[in-house]
Amino acid sequence: MEGATTREPSGAPPARLGSSRTKAFKRLDPLDVERELGGHDVPIPLGPADRGVFRTGRLPNGLRYFIRKNEYPAKRCSLALAVNTGSVYESEKERGVAHILEHLAFRGTENFDKYAIVNFLEEIGADFGADQNAYTSFDETVYELFVPCNCDGPSGKDRPALDKALLVLSEFAFRIKATKEDLDLERGTVLEEWRQSRTSQSRVVEAHWKAIMKGSKYENRLPIGIEEVIKGASASTVQEFKDKWYTPDRMGVILVGDFSETMDEMEKKIFDTFGEGKPGSASQRVPSFETRQHERPQFLCQTDEEATQSSVHVSFVKPWKQLGTTWDLNEFREMVVGDMFETALNARLFRRSHSKESIQPFFTASYSNDRVCRNADCVTLTANCKLGGTLVAAESLLVELARIRAHGFTKQEVEAARKELLLDAETAYVERTKRKSDDLRDEYVGAFLMGEAVTDPITEARISQLLLGNITGDDLLAVANEYKKDKGMVIQTVEPPHAQSLKETDGIRSVVEKVVAMEAAGDIARHPDDEQRMSPEDLLKDADLDYDLEFKHDIRVYSELDAKDAILSNGMRVCWKRSRLRDDQVLIQAFAKGGLSQSIKGIEGEPSPTEMKRLRTAKVGALFASDIGAFGIKPPLLSEALAGLRCGVGSNVRSYSRQLEGEQSSGDFVTALKLIHLLFRTEVEAIDSELTTVKQMVREAIQHQLRDPMTRFARRVKFINYGKSFYFRPWTLEEFDQVDAKEATRFWNEQFVHPGQFTLVIVGDIDEIEGAKTDEGFLCLLEKYVGSIQVKDPEKNQPLDAYKDIIPIPFTQPTAIVEEVITSKMVDPISVTQVTFPLSIKTQPVECAQEELFWLHFACQLLEMKLMREMRFSRGEIYSVGVSPSFSVESSAAIPSGKARGDVAISFSCEPGCGARLTRLVLDVIKSLRTDPVSQQEIDSLLEMDKRAYELALDENTFWIDVIEMAYQSRKYRQTKSLDTAYLFRKNMKEDVVAKITPETMAKAFRDIFSAGEKQVYTAVTLEPERPSLISACLSSLYCSLPAKSPPTTQQLFLMGAFATAAVGVSVAYLSLSRKS
Repeated sequence: MEGATTREPSGAPPARLGSSRTKAFKRLDPLDVERELGGHDVPIPLGPADRGVFRTGRLPNGLRYFIRKNEYPAKRCSLALAVNTGSVYESEKERGVAHILEHLAFRGTENFDKYAIVNFLEEIGADFGADQNAYTSFDETVYELFVPCNCDGPSGKDRPALDKALLVLSEFAFRIKATKEDLDLERGTVLEEWRQSRTSQSRVVEAHWKAIMKGSKYENRLPIGIEEVIKGASASTVQEFKDKWYTPDRMGVILVGDFSETMDEMEKKIFDTFGEGKPGSASQRVPSFETRQHERPQFLCQTDEEATQSSVHVSFVKPWKQLGTTWDLNEFREMVVGDMFETALNARLFRRSHSKESIQPFFTASYSNDRVCRNADCVTLTANCKLGGTLVAAESLLVELARIRAHGFTKQEVEAARKELLLDAETAYVERTKRKSDDLRDEYVGAFLMGEAVTDPITEARISQLLLGNITGDDLLAVANEYKKDKGMVIQTVEPPHAQSLKETDGIRSVVEKVVAMEAAGDIARHPDDEQRMSPEDLLKDADLDYDLEFKHDIRVYSELDAKDAILSNGMRVCWKRSRLRDDQVLIQAFAKGGLSQSIKGIEGEPSPTEMKRLRTAKVGALFASDIGAFGIKPPLLSEALAGLRCGVGSNVRSYSRQLEGEQSSGDFVTALKLIHLLFRTEVEAIDSELTTVKQMVREAIQHQLRDPMTRFARRVKFINYGKSFYFRPWTLEEFDQVDAKEATRFWNEQFVHPGQFTLVIVGDIDEIEGAKTDEGFLCLLEKYVGSIQVKDPEKNQPLDAYKDIIPIPFTQPTAIVEEVITSKMVDPISVTQVTFPLSIKTQPVECAQEELFWLHFACQLLEMKLMREMRFSRGEIYSVGVSPSFSVESSAAIPSGKARGDVAISFSCEPGCGARLTRLVLDVIKSLRTDPVSQQEIDSLLEMDKRAYELALDENTFWIDVIEMAYQSRKYRQTKSLDTAYLFRKNMKEDVVAKITPETMAKAFRDIFSAGEKQVYTAVTLEPERPSLISACLSSLYCSLPAKSPPTTQQLFLMGAFATAAVGVSVAYLSLSRKS
């Protein structure tokens, strides 16, 4: 409920000034298809054509390779091994084995045992974690590595990191081990990932998938697998799957990056590393898994106990078959036409969600077009609607498709969609020298698996220009004609249990027939909203501005940051840093003290109903303003004005701050300044009739959250850790109904009214902004559009004092250990735990506080590494664990007191019944870190990961804009008024801490952080499913009584089996008695 943004689906396109780089895009030579490509139906050759930049080929064993030189990010390489096999290749007894095999690859291979691969990745500073290094899909399994290519192996005597990364991929290709020991340990991790996937949304998706894939093997081959196979698959079953499908002729190796080797040298490394193995037998080389388009529509009415909203999904599935090794221009055009249709229809659906109609059919709606597997495309229209409103929403979606078939898109809709896609092509062209290696790697993975066209960026830009320039409204009309009831239609409605849910599909069938009859009778008219038009020139007229270009600015220069700042005539401070890190990118970020907490001023102790209403009213102000139009323009019209522009400004009101931020091209920067001006100038006025839909949406969200298990859990955690603070008290429907909309928007208006309270930071390609090559010219632009914001109250037009003016959120920290289990009814059982350690740091002097924060940062990183090793790698009981420090609830007003309060939260999910035991394990790990220093190797890995992340961050504008904001917000700046001093203080302090980190000093840091007298205070809150089955309860009780120090022994497993047998007998007897009664 805290944001307003301008970047939405688009409408009619305005003209743009553009930077010199965007103008170069428009001046590209037209593509001569016959001469340069050989025709529209000739496969587009993989590129670039320069063999010094790109190589591709096939090894004698059948493995394909793709090598691409790319300099961004510097001294990094992105690698992938793509295997043409996924879950659809599994037999019934193997459902989930492809995914298990992917997991086992990181546990051990013939030459890398006991997670040595993970150790290697950590030692060279590469990331490893959930979803970061591999994925298994229906048709493929892909392993990914992102490594430095400018360093030796971890020991210094080992082979270079890039060579070792290639060796790791070859191990994945040919030498994954599937031993019983490794498999038994990894089952727990895979099961936990499976449990995490069993959400309300995943159940909806699974039902939808089975409907669109009905009759094909894909129908029952979700990559995550099924519980029975995950628990019971043998090592031999996994090994047989690997031997059958992991053959070199089904593999592709992709390497993209800033490597120092020549292309010949790199090509030889590929041959030497991946040259072994033989192609698979002809009988298993090219299996075919057909999909089909159903002639009769399918309808599903789904009620889910944990659904948080009513929704409807209208889909059309169409088989797809790759014709050649790569796409030709016709296939490329088909994709672009689909993208234009998607862009135009989403803009239309956005308008409908803000329609002036008294009863809107849905809250939000969207359209997507995806290749859901290798052999099928699926388009889906999704609408979220009021409780029990799925039939009305479904009818509205079907009518919109019929309206397009009857009348097409308007000329301005077509042109708006064209401009949006041309903007994407232009951005890709302008940023071609800064394409990230992992993005290019993914494109070549797509080329290997799906035949996607990859060429040089200039040719790609010219293809986009050619195709987008020739697409007409008739082309989009032809797309709509593919979406009829006999074209693979699937309609799914989803309702929470307390809604007036559909029980039968007859209602959906009647809606379909009704719309078909309306279309046949010509009863579907054009919609008046589709004729709206607005351009950027309509946002703000120069004649409406009152600015002083003669104002003299005192420009301060900060050489260390290569930045400057000045005060505008209305008191707003601006800071700018000219950067060429990203061509044609300009970032803006403005901030001011004060926020939602100001609404609780004067509240002492338990708030009265009136005071609580004031807080609630403030919290919905941003939501109401965004829906009405925070910039003084209705959201659909604003999206119309911004069509084809790379320009977005979002605003937020948080607990202690107000912010606005955005990213724009240099050519669209002035439009962003206009939006900032409008944000401050606009007084949003609440009109109840215009807020009916958003109010209903919020009411239903509150109603749904009251019974959502995860929401209940999160609220309980806050309740316990922040002393029952009223600030975090859950909403009730009665409270929301009492909110005064006019007061809510009035509070919002007060947040962005005094420009002198704000600091505006601008980082990026400022030199390409028209008129901004000099600082004087740039300041003239800022004065014209931002300095002209009127000062309404000079006394309030200055920054709030962080110590004196900010209202703190009242809260207390736990003073004793709290361990609590809350239970909730769940459709698919899972246990979730958060262990929280309250802490406080000294705030005086500032040097002490900053040093403590850095030690805390590294301690939390190390703790997360250790917990992952122990809980996942050694025991296989979790999928992931997170460790995060936070001081977000404490206000800056606490700094003069000498201490600031925060906490460290450790969160994980696991098998039901095991949360308490794993909590003990967490405590044991922390205890060991306090008393037993870690190895030097672990310290080296910790520092290497931090170093590599820092190196990458330095090349991003986002890093520098955050650095500048942190410097302004720091106490060192408050003391010295120097950005350079504040920046260097933090930078040097971190370097000092890094230099001091050793196994012994980290142990001391853990003693300082996780120590409060003789007994450490913590809270442990665990969410468990309500009333587990008797067998589950018995097994969990026994298993969780085992010592936390080690996995169960063979004897203990034998006793568990005997106990389970007894439990089965008791359960059968109990169920028999139940049936008899």
